[in-house]
Amino acid sequence: MVDSPYPATGSAERQPRLVLRFALYAGAVLLAAGLAIAWLVNREVASRAERTVEQQAAAAVNANLRARLDAGDFRAPVSRDRRAALDTLFRRSILIPGVVGGRVIGPTGTITYAANHDAIGDLAPDEATLRQVLAGDTSRRVARMDTWRGQKNLEVLRVIVPVRQAGKSHAIGAVELDQDYRAVAVTIGDARWPLAVILGLALVALYVSLFPILRRVTRELEARNRQLAGQNDRLRQLDALKDEFVALVSHELRTPLTSIRGYVDLLQDDATLTDEQRRFLGIVDRNAGRLLDLVSDLLFLAQIDAGRMTFELQPVSLEALVRECVESSLPAAAAKRIELQVHTEPLPDVDGDPARLAQVLDNLVSNALKFTPQGGRVDVRLVAAGGSAVIEVQDTGHGLAEEEQVQLFERFFRSSRAAEEAIPGTGLGLAIAKTIVERHGGRIALESVVNAGTTVRVELPLSQRTFGPAPQELAA
Repeated sequence: MVDSPYPATGSAERQPRLVLRFALYAGAVLLAAGLAIAWLVNREVASRAERTVEQQAAAAVNANLRARLDAGDFRAPVSRDRRAALDTLFRRSILIPGVVGGRVIGPTGTITYAANHDAIGDLAPDEATLRQVLAGDTSRRVARMDTWRGQKNLEVLRVIVPVRQAGKSHAIGAVELDQDYRAVAVTIGDARWPLAVILGLALVALYVSLFPILRRVTRELEARNRQLAGQNDRLRQLDALKDEFVALVSHELRTPLTSIRGYVDLLQDDATLTDEQRRFLGIVDRNAGRLLDLVSDLLFLAQIDAGRMTFELQPVSLEALVRECVESSLPAAAAKRIELQVHTEPLPDVDGDPARLAQVLDNLVSNALKFTPQGGRVDVRLVAAGGSAVIEVQDTGHGLAEEEQVQLFERFFRSSRAAEEAIPGTGLGLAIAKTIVERHGGRIALESVVNAGTTVRVELPLSQRTFGPAPQELAA
């Protein structure tokens, strides 16, 4: 049984902290939602209040002014006598408390009369709005103005009402009234505070109702976290046991396998053996060799995972390494009638482990030969590019489907083509090559086209002086 990684006291301390965190998050969300709702409600209340003032202004114009305004009042700025008459009309009928200004606007946009006489003869500022009003619509907007009573920069709700003559469908002009916005704000305030109180109470009630749920959820999360932490510790223990088992078994298998191959070699030297016996011993030797290679690969990966793999750093001539690899692979290429070519250029030495780098090259070239049909071609190139030594192994083999290419460097991965054609292999070679290259501070990549071939590209820094981190350190 695995002990819980959380002591009881620590859990008791964390739970209130987690509850508080959830409570703060929930409160912040509810507050943000409340502010958004309040903003929307405020806009709606203000819009309703402005529409009410607009309707009142339209009613006042239609009831008190329309019948008393002449068509001539809209054609041009009114005369002095007519101005006096309109002053009396506006002050008695329109300029009631809250209404601080009024104007008569002609169809061309000219202000023909204004309570503030200085504005007479000016043009209305918004031609598009005037066209809309003359078509029969009432318009409103918030503006600032200086009133005829001496008030400066006063915020007003400006309402423009169309004026029609009896029996006419098109307006002959418009009357513009300015309502002190403080009167509108009072209406907004009267509705805002009750709504704010209701909204606040609703949010508090919702928060209080959510709190027990938050406590229950946090308790469940704590229990689940303890369970997962215990499972994680158990999995780590099992993974460590697995690595230890693989390393132990791999190490113990190497000795008997080496002994088997040694005795097979001795038996093959016996001149009294028949051809059939020699063939049998050859089969034993090949299969023992394949098993020894698999054991060596498993042991290598186990040592890498355990962080016990060491690399012997020294200057390495990649040019010599590439040529030796290609030379040792020529017999295998000739057996399949594959043209194996090497192209190198002089490069500075790199700091690395020659045995491990040779293992990478042998793996890449043997893979290329393995998956290239008879009569094909494999090219191995070594060039310098951007401060790195670049090794490319290109073949004209089967190629890989795009969905399989991303898995090629995973352990034990075998392509569908290799499985179908029973091509021997363990699926560990490229995973090992990737590990070695990355430990040398380099990178490995692959490009492949089905039925056209594959190119594996290895880049190693020419100025490498220290090894990169181990794979488990990279993952962290």
